[in-house]
Amino acid sequence: MFAGRNLAQSNLMPKIIRERYENGVLVERQVEGSNTTPWHWLMLVVHTVIAISLVVLVVLSVHDSLSLRATLSQEDASPTSCEQSGFRS
Repeated sequence: MFAGRNLAQSNLMPKIIRERYENGVLVERQVEGSNTTPWHWLMLVVHTVIAISLVVLVVLSVHDSLSLRATLSQEDASPTSCEQSGFRS
């Protein structure tokens, strides 16, 4: 994606304006505003919609498989119970 460019040199990272240290520990870091554009927001929305759609598909798939298994187990039990309680001539 960056083809030979360092991530710190790309425009995706905010630039550090000022860092304040106390006793050798970083206490405060002020950074320039983020470089978000409408394109970044659009990509965030698209990825969110895709992620939600995938979750819905997985939930529906699991629900369908569980309901199908329950239906098949009921159908398997029905003929045996009918045969046992049936009349003999």
